[in-house]
Amino acid sequence: MYVQVLIFKFAQAMGEQLLYKHLQQELKKKIYAGELTDGDLLPSENELTQMYKVTRTTVRKALDELVKERIIRKEKGKGSVVTRDNKNLGLLGVKGFSQVVTAQNKKVSTKIIEAPAMSAWPEMFFYPLSETEEKSGCISMKRLRLVENDIVMLENTYIPNFGMSKLCETPFVNGSLFETLHEVFHLNILRVEQDMRAIIAQGETATLLKVYEGHPLLNIYLKFYTDKKNICIYSNLLCNTTKYSISS
Repeated sequence: MYVQVLIFKFAQAMGEQLLYKHLQQELKKKIYAGELTDGDLLPSENELTQMYKVTRTTVRKALDELVKERIIRKEKGKGSVVTRDNKNLGLLGVKGFSQVVTAQNKKVSTKIIEAPAMSAWPEMFFYPLSETEEKSGCISMKRLRLVENDIVMLENTYIPNFGMSKLCETPFVNGSLFETLHEVFHLNILRVEQDMRAIIAQGETATLLKVYEGHPLLNIYLKFYTDKKNICIYSNLLCNTTKYSISS
């Protein structure tokens, strides 16, 4: 009987955890979609319990998580106020991540998940490739990018392998890919083309970014045009914008 009670309590706790995570996600979706903006009041705890058919405990846990993420704040006598306390990194330009963030006097660091290596292009690549690019293969790498020790981005980068194999064994200049391309390969970025969309974190992506599955992410595809014929640099960025927003 005692074991049965423990099992019941455990199942109940797990069910409640799923409920508050679901409610947390639903409220975040509304905020990220612009239905609720900075300074708006969320519905009261009573209203949320009725709207989502959950307990007050579930509502409070969901709201507490949003407070921790700095998406809302609680004001006495007023309620829960939307306050997306994030700073704009302004990353979508011809400068690299390291250069842009360092210029803002923020500590930037990188964790290598997959070091630069020669490989075939991924199937169903996110940008059309020329026949020459397809035949060349690519240098690919996967990195986590951090600002002030917060993980903000999972970056997958692909470079056509036109005499670029040395990149696989060259330490990055100041930790920057773009500086390395400039200093070592005399390759310069001219302009960038971009495409972005909202997705949710799943599987390995959620694990690497240290967010729960279903967490909203900004997925950005970038094509950097260089001053060398046939060499474009491609990046797929998966960004957690909870603390830092991204713009041009």
